[in-house]
Amino acid sequence: MSARSRNKGHGFEREIARLLRPLFPQCKRKLEYQSQEAQGVDLDGTGQLVIQCKRSRKSIPLAAINEIKVAGIKVLVSKVDHEPIYATLQLSDLIRILGGEINVKS
Repeated sequence: MSARSRNKGHGFEREIARLLRPLFPQCKRKLEYQSQEAQGVDLDGTGQLVIQCKRSRKSIPLAAINEIKVAGIKVLVSKVDHEPIYATLQLSDLIRILGGEINVKS
């Protein structure tokens, strides 16, 4: 990974942390080199949400959500150049967040 690509990713993580701060005042970028427990989680202070951020020029594989190795509501926040920012999560988690109790299989 080039330094430019790494900086682009880190900048995106900081942008998402800033956008989430009104909801999660303690939200900040998780510095992986400071913690061996990062396990695919890019942001700290997001309650039960465990967030992986991905920024790319062309496409982001949905499988990136599988990089998250900790319990919680897994969310992939992604941005492809010239496209809006998307948040992806399992339907069962979305239903739970919305207060439902529908049993969704896979």
